Amino acid sequence: MGVYMDLRSDYGFKFCMQDETVMKSFLNAILEGETDRITSVQFKNVEVPQPQKDERGVNFDLLCTTERGETILIEMQNAPQKFFKTRAAFYISNILIKQFTRGFKWEKMRQDISRIFGIFIMGGRNKWLNKPITRTSVYDRDELEEFWDRNHNFFLSLPNFNLDKGNITPKNIWMHFFKKLGTMDRIDPSVYERADEGLLRLLEKANVANLSEEEYAQYEASMKALEDEVDMEQYGYSNGYSRGVEDGMEKGMEQGREEERKKLISNLRSSGFTNEQIAELLSITLEEVEK
Repeated sequence: MGVYMDLRSDYGFKFCMQDETVMKSFLNAILEGETDRITSVQFKNVEVPQPQKDERGVNFDLLCTTERGETILIEMQNAPQKFFKTRAAFYISNILIKQFTRGFKWEKMRQDISRIFGIFIMGGRNKWLNKPITRTSVYDRDELEEFWDRNHNFFLSLPNFNLDKGNITPKNIWMHFFKKLGTMDRIDPSVYERADEGLLRLLEKANVANLSEEEYAQYEASMKALEDEVDMEQYGYSNGYSRGVEDGMEKGMEQGREEERKKLISNLRSSGFTNEQIAELLSITLEEVEK
């Protein structure tokens, strides 16, 4: 384990990124040229309850708004998922629905909704992503121009990114940190020369030596979950593709993840964590932990 926390782990991601100074640095780097410079962010409740009893609710990783009312969703996804583009659209749709209150009337609308940005950090390799950053929006397919500008999405593929030391920008530093920070023992001096306040704050928060015993225990548990997830991904790919049965591979990966999660919950309970702490750490509902 390196000197710094791995941002791909659930605990490391939320512990480091749920900080206004850090988040502003990240958003201004990734959204450069997409919106005006962000000077403040406010973190929002990440749980959106189910609209109806038989419908699905959603838990986001991180959700925030800017001073202009723009909504930004940040999701960390390590294991490849067959229909992740559909899942991303589902997340954005839930945010869109929340823009309108009960009894809303279209004819009374005076201005368009605030923009929604989705940032999806992909830690695993996905065959539908072939470059470091893929940007999407709603386009007129015939005129090849933007049709609706209220939603822009960004898919950051970490496996497709390699740091070019001749082109060190804040955006590249952030991509590099998400991919490599957990294995770093030292930071290249050239990074400090280009780091803003948010990146320096990130290095301070991510330094494992600054964690309390409880924080470190939670981080270790989160890293175990990440390692199990990565191991299951690699096992699923090597065996699933050799058999040529993609659906079987996906089912096996899901069953494996479920068994590992049960084992992890049991270990966390044995270590003295409450059900509420476990639910927050693993980003699942309290009901799932109790079940």
